[in-house]
Amino acid sequence: MRISKIAILASLAGGVALSAPALLEPAFAVQDQPMTMGGIEAVCTGVGSAKDNPAWGGYPIKLVFANRAGENLAQVHVALKQRGKTVLETDCDAPWLLLKAKGDFAVTAMVGARVGNASFSSNGSGPQKEITVTLPPAK
Repeated sequence: MRISKIAILASLAGGVALSAPALLEPAFAVQDQPMTMGGIEAVCTGVGSAKDNPAWGGYPIKLVFANRAGENLAQVHVALKQRGKTVLETDCDAPWLLLKAKGDFAVTAMVGARVGNASFSSNGSGPQKEITVTLPPAK
């Protein structure tokens, strides 16, 4: 059986077109399940008994999403930038995003129209550093 070059190219082009949107969209962090994006390991957690998992102590960065009253927030869209380039973008349905990352970072967290920002540095090891990203109150 002979397969034409055009059929092969059309098949490859279709596969690339179908996968392209997934490459552009942020990943949805499944709660308590580590994921890797842009060379950074991350886990969204902080709810129920899973927040006490001893494995979470191995993550040197703990981003905490909260309002000005110190109440934790969930359903947060998070973008992590390094040297102005987005290296991790995800939606987190829990109040903590733990990171294994090294370098200088800027984080933007959004809940609806509310936006909070923070910056931090990490050498990628040592005791866990907690960074609270504070978002303004809902209007």
